[in-house]
Amino acid sequence: MVNLQNSTFNIDGLNTSALTNATLKLSSGSLAAVADGVQNIGGLALNGGTLLFNNLVDNSGVISSLGTIAANSINTTGGGIVRVNLPTNVTPDITGLSVMQLDEGEIIVTLASGAATGTGHELTLTDEFGDPLSATVYQSISNPGALSPAAMGSFNYGLTTGTGFDGLYVNYGLSALELLAVGDDALILTATLGNNGTQANDLSAQVTGSGDLAFVSANDGSVASLSNSTNSYTGATWVRSGNVRLAADSALGQTSLLAMSTATNVDLNGTQQTVGQLATETGSTLDFNSGKLTVTNGGQVDGALTGRGELDLIGGLLSITQGNSGFTGSTDIASGATAHLYQVQGLGSGAINNNGLLNLDNTRGLLLNSLAGSGNVQLTNSANVQLAADNNGYLGLFTTDAGTVLTANNAGNLGSSSVANSGELILDTASVWNLTNSISGTGTLVKRGSGTVNIDSGTVSASLTTIENGLLQLGSTAPTLALIVNESPLARSLVGTLASNAVNLVSDVLITTTGSLGGYGQVTGNVENRGNLIMPNALTGGAFGTFTIDGNYTGDNGTVVFNTILAGDSSITDRLVITGNTAGQSFVTVNNIGGNGARTSEGIKIIDVGGDSAGQFTLNGRAVAGAYEYFLYQGGVSSPTDGDWYLRTQADERRPEPASYTANLAAANTMFVSSLADRSGETLYTDVITGEQKSTSLWLRNEGSHNRSRDDSGELKTQDNRYVMQLGGDVAQWNRNTQDLWRVGVMAGYANSSSSSVAQGTGYRSTGSVDGYSVGMYGTWFAEGQEQTGAYVDSWLQYSWFNNQVSGEGLTTEKYDSKGFTASVESGYAFKVGQSAKQNYFIQPKAQVVWMGVKADSHTETNGTVVTGEGNNNIQTRLGVKAFISPIPSADKANTPAFKPYVETNWIHNTKDFGTTLDGMTVKQAGAANVAELKLGVEGQINKQLNLWGNVGQQVGNNGYSDSSIALGVKYNF
Repeated sequence: MVNLQNSTFNIDGLNTSALTNATLKLSSGSLAAVADGVQNIGGLALNGGTLLFNNLVDNSGVISSLGTIAANSINTTGGGIVRVNLPTNVTPDITGLSVMQLDEGEIIVTLASGAATGTGHELTLTDEFGDPLSATVYQSISNPGALSPAAMGSFNYGLTTGTGFDGLYVNYGLSALELLAVGDDALILTATLGNNGTQANDLSAQVTGSGDLAFVSANDGSVASLSNSTNSYTGATWVRSGNVRLAADSALGQTSLLAMSTATNVDLNGTQQTVGQLATETGSTLDFNSGKLTVTNGGQVDGALTGRGELDLIGGLLSITQGNSGFTGSTDIASGATAHLYQVQGLGSGAINNNGLLNLDNTRGLLLNSLAGSGNVQLTNSANVQLAADNNGYLGLFTTDAGTVLTANNAGNLGSSSVANSGELILDTASVWNLTNSISGTGTLVKRGSGTVNIDSGTVSASLTTIENGLLQLGSTAPTLALIVNESPLARSLVGTLASNAVNLVSDVLITTTGSLGGYGQVTGNVENRGNLIMPNALTGGAFGTFTIDGNYTGDNGTVVFNTILAGDSSITDRLVITGNTAGQSFVTVNNIGGNGARTSEGIKIIDVGGDSAGQFTLNGRAVAGAYEYFLYQGGVSSPTDGDWYLRTQADERRPEPASYTANLAAANTMFVSSLADRSGETLYTDVITGEQKSTSLWLRNEGSHNRSRDDSGELKTQDNRYVMQLGGDVAQWNRNTQDLWRVGVMAGYANSSSSSVAQGTGYRSTGSVDGYSVGMYGTWFAEGQEQTGAYVDSWLQYSWFNNQVSGEGLTTEKYDSKGFTASVESGYAFKVGQSAKQNYFIQPKAQVVWMGVKADSHTETNGTVVTGEGNNNIQTRLGVKAFISPIPSADKANTPAFKPYVETNWIHNTKDFGTTLDGMTVKQAGAANVAELKLGVEGQINKQLNLWGNVGQQVGNNGYSDSSIALGVKYNF
């Protein structure tokens, strides 16, 4: 490309040869003179420069240029000047031509040939000296068959690229058109299908005047166009049939109306147009096609809007009656302008910058458009609209008339707008939504969806707020001021002083069965609770606080949830304040937050009622702390008729769980405790047939027991069922003289315990369970190894570990471990006190000392209570006497089983009571310090290898303590 600027150039000879394959671009300040002959160049582009044809001749009325250009391409869109020495008085005959033909005019002379871009009207025609070339003639123009003119035409010389865009020509034709007639008499522009894509269907003359312009189609599919950007006519534009393409900005001038009939199409074609009113009939299509249309005075759109682009409404009311899903352009509604939609997609899906009024009239469905601006979106006439776009840029107002519904799903839907609600506003979310919008009006507010709507500042008002699902939270932090409760012996009043940062919901509230309300705020109105009303700390985990209902409260089997540090009267707690009356039935859930429990006097006030306290509040589940059980009472101790609700403990109201913890610890320490007789069946087995002492053995014992006990207050009663299985065997034995015998063995066991405790005052129950294992070893010395008389010493050491579980009624199951060592030393002496022909009679005093070191892990309950076991390192002593009968061995009874019945009595003493400390308060097992025991049993040899033994036992202590047991053992001698 050769770009000429501020220079002079001759298109001839060598210059022409140089441009054979190049484009000559004439820019500002340049002048190129065309020499005689045909100048063949690659391309010609006008860009503000000047092109001179200085040798036009008149040959008997036929005008020709001796110098012409032949180019592959010609571009006139950049504008410029064409100078010609046109002979004078050249005026062709244009009689009988249509307006479109008049606009195209008659070709006078050919200046250049080639495929053209542009119409040629972008260029200015002058004489060879650069002076205007004017031969303007004014002539009236009438529609076919009309008697009066529809317009006045101005005719002059001009430039054109031809109907086929095939060159550059000087023509004589219509240069300007002043519209005169209106309505049915408007000037008609007729397009034909055969001229589509040519200038024969284009009006390029400047259109002025106050008359109207009408487009019609001679046949289907024809496309007319306007291409003059200086048009300024103010009359109406009627598209009566066919298609219109706008080929220049402002081609519609200042038309007061763009009216489109059924089956017509207007293509903005990327241009910018301004109309007064827009009126389109059903079946018409306005295609924005990346263009911009400004409407200054509203109108009514019954046809379709389509394409990308921009619609600007700067005045009046524009009604759009159908949905336009094909319109993806943006819309700007200026202050004072109104867009009135009868379908929710009336403005398609593009962005709407609303600084005026967007009226959604009986529209239903999703509003896909994103909103910005500071105008008003108004729902009228039963509209039901769900906001579906990101409207964070919207600062304006949503107005809902009575009977309309507006739904929002997140904060972005409402942006920074305010809502004046006289209909129904639905906040439907499955996530957390921090609502900062101002909501006012006499309509209803609905919280829907499983998520949370959190209102953290300001005032929200409605006639009724319904919480259908999820949570409506009024304030996430404690306000600086709270409700002031004035109480005195003579007068009592509740005075609401709302903090500047407190949240106030001015509305009646209905909490449905699946809804929740709570926080640090206030409801100014009446509340009906079928779901959950959650107090501040219980909801947020932050500071304890007050939730206020400045009105009446009705419970419909709903629940009120409190968090409290359960201790004495001055405990820190959430509180519900009701300034009006209460009615109905409600449940109260109290969660202990680290309280240790304590005796109360007046109690912990959690509900403050200012009016008639007819409503009933019932504790839901249990409120426990430490070893204490709290109950809900109406009225204070000192003011029983005050109508308020208090949590109080009573002196005898211990909870049952400490007894279950204690039963578990006692079982873990005692289940694997055994004596020598529990392992071998007798002091020493000697074969009654051969008199030989067996060298090794394997033994198994099973024991089941049932234990009953009470705590040290007598309030808690416990029953415990236990089972123990131990397996062991001797691994070595020897003697140091001819009489004694030493024996060493190993053992392992499994045991479980299942207990049930009840608090007699409250009826609450708890259960405990223990299961675990042990491994250990034992050693025994017999002074008289071959006899059943004489002394013995037995000892053992075991390590045990257990899984523990406590389940309180209505409380979470607690799980923890215990483990530790136990050890025993036992000694006795057997005396032969008599003999008969077949039997010997023996008395055996004996004593045992057992150290119990199984400890339970320190455990913190779900409610925060810290649980520790008591009674560690208990020393249990057993002092007693055993009387038994033993058969005398004889050869004639070699195959006869031999049995040894016995009776045994013991006095058992424990140095420590097993117990449990819950947050500093200890509950102990009573009655086990001193226990009397009686055992009845039998030991026997079945054959040479097999020995069996069994017994039943009963222990009795103080305070209802007892333990019943049955044991069965088997030993196999190798």
